[in-house]
Amino acid sequence: LKIWVSVARCRIPSAVTSAALATFTGHNMQDSGLSAQQLLSNFIYMAACFSVNHGTVTTPLVLASTLLDGKVGNVGNCLLYVATLFSALVISAPLVSFVGSKWSIITAMSLYCVYIACFALAIVLRHAAVLVWTAFILGSVCGGLAAGVLWTAQGSYFTDSSASLAQASGAAREDVTSSLAGSFAAIYLIGEVGSKLLFSALQRLGLEPWLICLLYVMLGFLATLGTTQTHNFKRDSNGETISPLGKVFTVVSLWCDPLIWLLSPTNLAFGFAAAYMNSYVNSNFVATELGVDFVSSMAAVTAFVAALLSPVWGALSRVAGKGSSINAGAVCFFCIPFCILALGCCSGWGWWLILLYVFQGSGRAVYESTNRAMFADFFPAPDTEGAFANCMFQSSCSFAISFFLQAFLTGRHLATIVMVLAGLIPVGYQLAQMLQQRRRRKREEALLQVPSMDYRTSEDQRQ
Repeated sequence: LKIWVSVARCRIPSAVTSAALATFTGHNMQDSGLSAQQLLSNFIYMAACFSVNHGTVTTPLVLASTLLDGKVGNVGNCLLYVATLFSALVISAPLVSFVGSKWSIITAMSLYCVYIACFALAIVLRHAAVLVWTAFILGSVCGGLAAGVLWTAQGSYFTDSSASLAQASGAAREDVTSSLAGSFAAIYLIGEVGSKLLFSALQRLGLEPWLICLLYVMLGFLATLGTTQTHNFKRDSNGETISPLGKVFTVVSLWCDPLIWLLSPTNLAFGFAAAYMNSYVNSNFVATELGVDFVSSMAAVTAFVAALLSPVWGALSRVAGKGSSINAGAVCFFCIPFCILALGCCSGWGWWLILLYVFQGSGRAVYESTNRAMFADFFPAPDTEGAFANCMFQSSCSFAISFFLQAFLTGRHLATIVMVLAGLIPVGYQLAQMLQQRRRRKREEALLQVPSMDYRTSEDQRQ
């Protein structure tokens, strides 16, 4: 755009030029004052703190139904997802807009620590039913509110980091988002794998679960303190003030944009497939074929594969475009129901069941890396918070619907739904690309008309 303006030598008003550049660069960040290396180091440090804190939470979530009464665990997990939906839709975007992405992440991490502490308290009081329900329900609500805020804030921080790093290094923004997304997903998922393995190891050493949870509270708190040392990105509001209610409307207003729904199949497929694997496959196949003790190990396989492949999909996105990684993720999600519906999985499969978790881990790697980078590309500021809030809202809805339908549908019906959602991923992405290109052409045509109108005005004045 800058080259075109200089060649045309047209007198485009500065306000129009600034607006056009903001449209094509996709952000209105203030200069961070950091070098490219400092920005990269800051992002890696934030990802490490995020990984430790989030890893300490995912383990109690998986073990809730085992260490507590089954009914308490299921109700608590259900309320956690309900609170996540509410937080993503109503709380996350206004909070990020008001205090910024950094302090929103810190707030969510603090609530995660409360969740783990309440879980430890519920284990200690497991013989007092009323106190167990009170402690775990309170903790689950805090965990759900934290989840909705955390992932929206992380998306905003990721977008700001990508934009600043692209500006400082001179690299293409799409390449930067692909690289950072792969790095973040790998670091974040390694923390989840380590957390699950550490919990199991400490249990085998004879340590009481509530003591392990207290250790996790301390780790989560230290990670929260560490996050306070990260860089605080600030955006130039250009004098505009948006109320918290306006930010809530921004989240909902994106529902009118077809892009938010064309890009949703990856979120929906991941959420539905994850709930299907964690509940139906674990209880009906892994527990019977391998034993209950191997359920958590299979969950660790999924996270490990996702951590291993996230940088791979990020590198593929930089070389062949994000569409290649998105399509690969769709194939991975598709292979899970294909094994069940077409290959007769899973009676008698034994350890071959690990293939399902490898496919799920590979699909999750795309969801955690390329999918988030894709949302950052399609929805730059000021729509970033609203887009990532919708991203979390979609995956959480899919989780909840999958858990609900498992009480009424057979495993083959659930597998069919996963297959359909996976098939919609490449279709939705291609349609989103076509729509985005069409909008870009219209913006370029509108900009081309500005200098010609200015030229005609000048001619009229001379005449």
